[in-house]
Amino acid sequence: MIDVNLMKEVALFRFSLIAPIVSGTYREISKMEYFRNVADKEYVLPNGNKARFSPLTIKKWYQNYTKGGLDALIPHARIDLGHTRVLTPQVCKKIEDFKSQFPYITGKKIYQKLIVGGHLREMDASIDTVYRYLKSQHLTRDHMPPQECLAFEMEFANDCWQADTTFGPVILVDGHKRQTYLIDFIDDASRVLVHGEFFFADNAINMQKVFKKAIMKYGIPKRLFVDNGCSYQNHQLNWICAELGILKIHSKPYHPQGKAKIERSHRTVKDKWMHAIDWNDYHSIEELNKDFDAFLAAEYTNSIHSSLDMTPKERYLKDFDRIKFLDIDQLEESFLHRITRKVAPTATVSLFNSIYEVPQQYIGQIIHLRFYPEDMAEIYLYDDLTGKRLHACYPLKKLDNSNRKRKSNINYTQMDGGITYV
Repeated sequence: MIDVNLMKEVALFRFSLIAPIVSGTYREISKMEYFRNVADKEYVLPNGNKARFSPLTIKKWYQNYTKGGLDALIPHARIDLGHTRVLTPQVCKKIEDFKSQFPYITGKKIYQKLIVGGHLREMDASIDTVYRYLKSQHLTRDHMPPQECLAFEMEFANDCWQADTTFGPVILVDGHKRQTYLIDFIDDASRVLVHGEFFFADNAINMQKVFKKAIMKYGIPKRLFVDNGCSYQNHQLNWICAELGILKIHSKPYHPQGKAKIERSHRTVKDKWMHAIDWNDYHSIEELNKDFDAFLAAEYTNSIHSSLDMTPKERYLKDFDRIKFLDIDQLEESFLHRITRKVAPTATVSLFNSIYEVPQQYIGQIIHLRFYPEDMAEIYLYDDLTGKRLHACYPLKKLDNSNRKRKSNINYTQMDGGITYV
């Protein structure tokens, strides 16, 4: 319902800004200079909001007043307020259908679908028109009804781990400020931070380093609950989880409540340690991780948890007999990255801008390689069917090859008469 009294208050407010022009009492050289001076200030509106106005807007109010008096300054709501005058009812229905089918679709994508589908022409409406319609109909993400989100807790330790990344401190290394990132994993049942580590980059390789160290210390989880970031959504991690028999679960986009435990642990780390340390004392990532490990051992893992009424370590040890550990060699094998390559006529393959030699018998074949992304000094050739390691392959050394004696491929005994000519 329109508040008539408020509309009249707005008219009086607008008049107060142009009154010196109307009465001829302004001191500026010109009316336009007065409008610019008025536009430089912020004003409190009758409804309590604050706003600024352009010189042309104030000039328009003055022109309206000279033509229609104070009534011309009263803002009049359109009779079709809340309804678009550009989008047809059919297009509006199509927009609503898209939002119903794809609740998290963006306004930009809806606009593209309308254009591609022939429902709307670019000359008829802009993307801003679609945005305004979504907002007026409460179809934006902010107005979507909340999804059901129930608090949960796993029954046993290692039933599920949650993983996430958070910003760490900026430290001075060799005279340069470097942003750090904390990548860590938490056990859902015991709240043990099974491993956490600071890095200068948030990427998949660093995430997998933390994951491997966590498994070495606390065993294999049954589930891994992660978000949809590139560090957690990649083919290599899928292979690692499959090798170890871990079910990887991704949280719903724009639904961070599912990872509440890891988010809460980040807040605890920041409140109890990160925000109480002078980061100017740190000049390497190693120093940072050393003190973080000390904090976990002294305060986090061995302090009473309010939800458990015991320490995370005590809760984890209750289920120790259920925990499955892996032999270190088997674990390392599971974390090898996998890739396929076709062997060149020179018995070489290219891998991340490096050339590796492979045995001659694989020339022209598609081979299956595995490697440690953090150590490319050697890579391994595997039989894809049996999963057996066949060969270790090393970077190409052209100088060594130039000095190596080659075997002749010519059988001289097969020449005319079987006589060897020299």
